[in-house]
This record gives sequence, structure tokens and C-alpha cells, in this order.
Amino acid sequence: MVIRVDFRERLPRRPTVQTRLLPLDLVFAPAETNDSAYSANSIAASGVREPPLLPLVCHSHSGRTRPSHRVSAWLRLWRQKPVVSDLSRDRLVVSEGLVRCRLARACGKTWMRMLLTDDICSQWDSRPVTRLSSIDGICRRVFYNPVYHEKFRRARVCRDAVRLDRIRRLLGPLGEGLNCCDIGCNMGWMSHHLQRQGFSVTGVDYDENHLAVAWALNETYGLDVQFHNCHFAAFGADHGFDVTLALTVLYHMFWRQDVEPIPPSARMDPHAVVSKIDSMTKHALIWESGDEPEREKDIILSHSKLTRFLSLGPTKGTSMRRELGVFLRPGSEIAERLTEHYRTAFACEPWYSL
Repeated sequence: MVIRVDFRERLPRRPTVQTRLLPLDLVFAPAETNDSAYSANSIAASGVREPPLLPLVCHSHSGRTRPSHRVSAWLRLWRQKPVVSDLSRDRLVVSEGLVRCRLARACGKTWMRMLLTDDICSQWDSRPVTRLSSIDGICRRVFYNPVYHEKFRRARVCRDAVRLDRIRRLLGPLGEGLNCCDIGCNMGWMSHHLQRQGFSVTGVDYDENHLAVAWALNETYGLDVQFHNCHFAAFGADHGFDVTLALTVLYHMFWRQDVEPIPPSARMDPHAVVSKIDSMTKHALIWESGDEPEREKDIILSHSKLTRFLSLGPTKGTSMRRELGVFLRPGSEIAERLTEHYRTAFACEPWYSL
């Protein structure tokens, strides 16, 4: 007697994969591989700043040169496309190929080809973009910050990702369960990134054109940042914020109110601005200056209780040299955790200030 068994029926169906060009800013490591306090470790927070130095060639006995074994290993690694194992809202959780993602990011790449299963690929391709495309003027070729959608991948941006990388590295131990206020949030770029890190984020901006883009990106990214269209003087917070962001905005409120479209009722004295920020900030103010950083720092340090300043280095944007840093409230638990993490994450930087 001959018994025929079709073993093909017992084999599980192997999911097909597709290749997509995806933004590296949205790449996160799986939660189980992360040894720090926050659940999803972004590659921007990994601290990789430049590619490792490797010997390019080695000499054989015959006198010929060939690639060194270390370089050959890195080249094999480079040819392997990262694998996206999950799409959490718009966070690309990469299970294989994180080293390559980090190396590409250190080399200045912003997008990379990755492998996705059909299910994840359909989720990524189905992100709504109708509202974003319908905004008047959205088809412009220049944005203040990147838009993470294929349709706007080639658009030129005014700011690089240096400050995002440093802020993510600073806030690495924090995120889940904390709240943040982004003053002068513009199109919500930093607000969206901090919500990906686990923060509950509130954005404030008086320009309705900026916020139209921010609200549309909320829908495209699948996020729910709360944006308020008002001047900072009219913003009334019903609770304090663990972290406050004021990136390239204070110098506008300090010294440019006469040349910008700010009604007299919304104008504030620089000391009043700092006092209001101090009253709403529990632990940390992350700040980026205008063209007079020392003058801004003196006002913040002398008119608030955020008296510990840690430098996050120089930045450059819109043809202006700026400074990035964080003001901490001494004595608070989160401020002490940030100080300790600052020591480990930035000790090798030339602008390290502890």
C-alpha cells in the first residue's frame, strides 16, 4: 500500500515582502531590545554621530591589495536592507538592520530602502494625504522642516536634523506618561516627534497657516497632538508641563514684537514671558536661541527658577548661528535624571558643559 502525503499543505504561507523608501527619522528599535527607560528607542537617540573608521585595504603576500575583512563585513551588512517588523502609528519598528540604519543616519542619509510585509506596506501606503495636499500653497518646494511622505520627499527644508538628534538623546530616559508644551510649534515637526517618544504634547502657534499644515500632518501621521491657534500671551494652560520647548521663538517675543504682526494686546515684556514660562514648566525648558544667545540666557537665568543650564551645542538655521540648550529646575527628580543622562550621552562632545 502506498500512502501519499502532500507536505506542501502543512507549510505555513510565507508572507511576501516589498521594498519601500522610508524616512530614517521614523525608525525605532523594538521595545524588547531597549535597555533604557523608554519603550521605543529611536535611532536618533542612539548617540551615533559619525561612521566608524575602518582600514580600507590590506596587502596580501602577492603584493596585491584587497578589501580588509572588516570592510568586507561592513559592505555585506550595508547591502542588507533593514526589515520593518511593525508599524506603530507611523513609527517604523525595525527588527533587523538597525546597525545599518544608524550608520546611514551618521553618514547623513535621511531616507533608506527597507523591506516590509504586504500588510505593513498597505498600512504605510494608505496614510491619508488628501487634507495635506489640499492646503493652499502646500505644493511649495521649500518647508521649514521635513514632511515624512513620499510626495514631499524631495522638498527642500530650511532646518537640518541636528537639534532633533540632540533633543532625542537628551530625553532618552523620559517620555512615557509625561507632558510637553511646544511654544511656537510652527508646522508641528518637534511636537510630532516628541509624541512618538511617548510624550503627551500641546503645541502653540499664532500663525494659522503653520497650524493648518500641523493639523493635516496629525491626520497623515495618525497622531493626536493638541494644537492651539493663539498668541502665547493668550494661551492658558490648565496644568503644568514636565518639559517646555521654546525653539527659535523667544527672541521673537523679546525683541521683534514691533516688526512682526503681533497685536498690542498680545505683546509681553521679556520678563513677563520668562515668568509665564517658569510658572508652567515643572522640570526643564529646552531652548534654541536667536542671534543673541548670551542675552537670552541672561534673561532666563535671572528671571526664573530654571537656573541650571546645560549646553546642547551650536546649531545653524535660516542663515543664523544659534545655540541649543536646556534649563533645568534644580532639585526635581526629572531634572536630576536629565543631568545624569547628559553626563553619559554628551561627555565626549566639545560643547559639554558639566
